[in-house]
Amino acid sequence: MEIRKLIAAAALGTGAVFTSMAFAADDGKPKQSVGEYASDATVTTKVKAAFVADKQLSALEIAVETNNGVATLTGTVGTAAEADHAATVARGVEGVKQVMNNIKVDPAKNKK
Repeated sequence: MEIRKLIAAAALGTGAVFTSMAFAADDGKPKQSVGEYASDATVTTKVKAAFVADKQLSALEIAVETNNGVATLTGTVGTAAEADHAATVARGVEGVKQVMNNIKVDPAKNKK
């Protein structure tokens, strides 16, 4: 089971890297230096891994994008407590300077 979580975290992190690269190349001009971009990709991967490791969260329901150390969380969860917990977990990740919590709450997704 732990191997599945690690594989999921790696896949999500890789997806975040490629998504960020696509946004960075929109107008042909780099929006960040290579170092800043690599750092943000690393932070995104660390946040996703923290979500995978947290039994209260579903990493598949929450997307993370990091830009200049600001982690933006999106997705939908079942309760406001889950959304708040996701933001707290993200704030605890090294490299996160600020968290923009744009997670929506849909009671229909409440697992309990």
